[in-house]
Amino acid sequence: MHNAQCTIKSNLMSNSIDFIATNFAANLSDTYSISIRQLPDGYRFYITDNNDITVAIKHIATEHITIQFLKDEPLLQLNYRTATYIGYGPFALIPKTLVIDENYVAFLPIENNLRHRAKTIINPLNDNILVASYSNQWTMPDIRCRKHHEIELLASMALNSPTSNSMWAEITSQHINIVVIRDHKLHLTNTYPITCDNDAAYYILACYQQLNLSQEEVELNIMGDILSINPTPFLTDYIRHINSPKPQNWNAELPNQYAPLFTLQTKL
Repeated sequence: MHNAQCTIKSNLMSNSIDFIATNFAANLSDTYSISIRQLPDGYRFYITDNNDITVAIKHIATEHITIQFLKDEPLLQLNYRTATYIGYGPFALIPKTLVIDENYVAFLPIENNLRHRAKTIINPLNDNILVASYSNQWTMPDIRCRKHHEIELLASMALNSPTSNSMWAEITSQHINIVVIRDHKLHLTNTYPITCDNDAAYYILACYQQLNLSQEEVELNIMGDILSINPTPFLTDYIRHINSPKPQNWNAELPNQYAPLFTLQTKL
């Protein structure tokens, strides 16, 4: 399946998201919360009011958030109650039981440039897991905000699920993040490059197979940029339980097709 010809899709969300609800009030921004998410093609913004209701969503195609960009973007000129920043990049979690005498280097990418940049960082999820980040994508100016990595948020969402065994997959235009929970514990977290539906389906099914997960019993939760890449129609023939988690308190004024894009940002 992975070797089958892929239909490469353009990123349908670029420059296509810019919605502000009628009840958005700039003078009340100090009661709002903003989430800024870095993506391969730009940044995605998600703003909620003091009742956690969505009041604005936006996607901006830009390589970096610069000082000039902050001055030019009206939504970033306001004062917010809280601000969070979600970075991305190749990322992995390594069980400490597999690490002997600093041999975690064996888990790093083969590419020398990535291996040179790789470093372990503090892991807030589990003291028994090391985090290896291969990315230096934290290029944001000094804004007062909490920083997260998308994998950390996905793993946290999965760990908070009442289901004992599950797989969680979040799609962007260039990669898929997969988290597996077994017996309420983190079992796998990794990032895989994708360009089409077949790629995403391949990695999901490969994880089911390699980890001996029951395709009849272990549910799959899939979200993200399924406007561009959506393996769900193919996977329904193989996986019995497939869910698409949606943001809580999604504003009815905003287009529903964009809801899966923001699920992760609403779980902070």
